[in-house]
Amino acid sequence: MNLRVIILLFCLIVFVDGKKVHRFRLERHSRRHHKVPHAHLHLQFRNALRRKYGYTPLRTVNAVNVTSDSSKGTVVNEPLVNSYETNFFGTISAGGQPFTMQFDTGSSDIWVPSSHCKFCIKQCGNKFFQASKSKSFHSSGVPFSITYGSGSVQGIVASDNVGFGDLKIQSQGIGLVNISDSCSVFDGIAGLAFSALSMTNSVPIFQQMIDQKLVEQPIFSFHLKSGSTDGGSMILGGSNSSLYYGPLTYTNLTEVKYWTFQMDFIEVHGKSSRRCDTGCKAIMDTGTSLIVGPVIDVLYINKAIGAEHNATYDLYIVDCSTIAQLPIIVFGIAGKEFYIKPQTYVIVYQDFCFSGFMDMRGLTYWIIGDVFLRENYVEFDWARKRIGIAPAV
Repeated sequence: MNLRVIILLFCLIVFVDGKKVHRFRLERHSRRHHKVPHAHLHLQFRNALRRKYGYTPLRTVNAVNVTSDSSKGTVVNEPLVNSYETNFFGTISAGGQPFTMQFDTGSSDIWVPSSHCKFCIKQCGNKFFQASKSKSFHSSGVPFSITYGSGSVQGIVASDNVGFGDLKIQSQGIGLVNISDSCSVFDGIAGLAFSALSMTNSVPIFQQMIDQKLVEQPIFSFHLKSGSTDGGSMILGGSNSSLYYGPLTYTNLTEVKYWTFQMDFIEVHGKSSRRCDTGCKAIMDTGTSLIVGPVIDVLYINKAIGAEHNATYDLYIVDCSTIAQLPIIVFGIAGKEFYIKPQTYVIVYQDFCFSGFMDMRGLTYWIIGDVFLRENYVEFDWARKRIGIAPAV
C-alpha cells in the first residue's frame, strides 16, 4: 500500500483572470503528473501548520452576479487545478513570468522562488523569477521569513507588476524566496488575508486590486470541485449565484487578520457528538486541506464516524468500504446548517482512506479548510468584513 500521499493535507490554491469580475476555473491534474511525498513528512507538515498559527511544534496522540461594466473595474474568473483533492492552485504572472500559485486566505504575502533557490529549482522543479526579464522589477533588499502549513520560506522583499489574467497590479510587494524546506506541486503562494498578517510588510494583493480600482466589487469567492478535471474557480471582484443554491448566509468577522468568524456548532448527524455547542472561534482558510480542531473535539467526531487513530501515520483511518454508509457532518454558522458528505470528508488514496478531521494539541478553535469548501461556496467580503456561505452547485 502506497501511503505517501498523506502529505498533501495542507495545501490549496486559486486563480484569477481579466477585468471586472475575474473568475478562475479550477482544473484537476491527473495524479500521475505529480510525485507524491513520503508519509513521514506528514508530522513535519503538521508542525509547520502549528507554527503558522502560533503553536509550538509538539504533538500528543490521543449573491452578487457577474457583471460587465468596464468603468467599474473587473471581475476575473480563473481556473484552479485540483491535485489529490487537497491542493487547489492556479497561474499568475510576476514581472511577466508565469507561476503556479496557491491562493491562501490564511496568509497575506505573495512569493515566488528566486534564481538563488537551488532547492526550489533542482529538488522541486519549480519555476523561478528572473529579475533580468522584468523592466518593472525593484528589490528592497529587506529579508523576510514565512512559515506555512506546508513548510517555511526565506528570502528578499521586492516589487513588480503581478497579473491575474488581464488584471494587472502595479508595483506589488512580493517575496523572492532563496531558501525553502519543502516541495509543493505549485511554485508559490498568494495570500488573501489582511495586512496584519503580512511578513513582508507589503500591501496584500486584494487590497491592491481595490486601491488600484481593478475589481468591480471588493469581494472574492471560491467554488471548489471534487473528482473531476474541472476543479472549480476563484472569482475576483464578485460572485456568481449560478454556482450555489439559495441565498448566501453572511457572518461577520470577529477579527480582521485571518478570516475569523464565530461558528455555532459542529456535529455528526444522528450522533450525540455535537461540539462547539455554545459557539466557538473558527478561521476560513483556503490554504489548509483538512478541517483542524481541538484534540478532544476531533476525537469525538472521528469516533462518531468510526475512524480509528493510526499512531504510525498520526491520522484517523477509515474503512474505505464503509464510506457510503457514513453520516454527514453538520456545521452551524449564523443560524444556518451546512453539510459535508462522507465522500468529501474522507480522503481516499488507492485503498487507503483517512478522515478529513485532524486535531492539533493546544488549538482552542477550528481551522476550516478545503474539506468544507469542496461542498460549500464561500464569498469573502473585504469591505464589509464578512463571509457569505451557501451550498455549492
